[in-house]
Amino acid sequence: MSKVPYLAPNFITVGAMACGLGAMLLTHRGDYVAAAWLLLFSTFLDRADGFVARRLQATSSFGVQMDSFADFFNFGVVPPFLVLTALSSTPGLPFGSGSGLAWALLAAGLWLAAAAVRLARFNVLSDAEVTDKTIFHGVPTTLAAGLLVNWFLVCIKYGGPDNPLAAPDRFAEGRLFGDLQLGPDVWCAFPWAMIVGALLMVSNLRNKKFGALRARWANLAVGALSLVAMAFLVMRVYPEFMVLLPSTWLAIWLVWGQIGPEYRGKPKPPLFPVGDE
Repeated sequence: MSKVPYLAPNFITVGAMACGLGAMLLTHRGDYVAAAWLLLFSTFLDRADGFVARRLQATSSFGVQMDSFADFFNFGVVPPFLVLTALSSTPGLPFGSGSGLAWALLAAGLWLAAAAVRLARFNVLSDAEVTDKTIFHGVPTTLAAGLLVNWFLVCIKYGGPDNPLAAPDRFAEGRLFGDLQLGPDVWCAFPWAMIVGALLMVSNLRNKKFGALRARWANLAVGALSLVAMAFLVMRVYPEFMVLLPSTWLAIWLVWGQIGPEYRGKPKPPLFPVGDE
């Protein structure tokens, strides 16, 4: 059997990692907007490699491990590095030294650890322990990182004159949120966002996968909105539009996935599976 089809999804995975590496370089240089856009593009490639693998019937255990390593780097390492660097390197924010820096470091470290735990956990879970393929247990690293970085971009775009990280001139498109202006205090929410994101990643809270709704029209609507968001990602415009669908989806399903009668009785996988011994 030819091994050529197996190369395509793995090349996409390597491309996603290259985006993560480029985002780290841009972050180091202080270009946080470009770094955030590049990291968001890696979330698109993360979805593309799985799609290509399935279309080419080229799924493999090796590809699963490659994807897991890429996810840890792109969504476990780079997002907290971006946020921590921006918060601690920007004059006027309380994260440059002392307790503020320690607090931001703690939040970034928890995010890093949670991403590692989540990816290791689902690498060793058996099919019998994951009984419903339409549901995520906990928030995937890709979704968590995409939301964190996307909201980071929105806060930069809508930063007011007193916001030291504001860069509205980097966004030539219109403003869907109108005259909204965010002051410097908005950045104090980001360590909390990393902590909440870390807890959600390692939780067993049920949330629905995109495109797994029962109603065909609902899946088509979600797909259409996702395609618009992807187009905006390629053009690097309207981060506020891109963030609305996943934020709303997650908010709804983190509630309904726990209280909905069709979900309450579903078994949950172990938080710390032992795997094969």
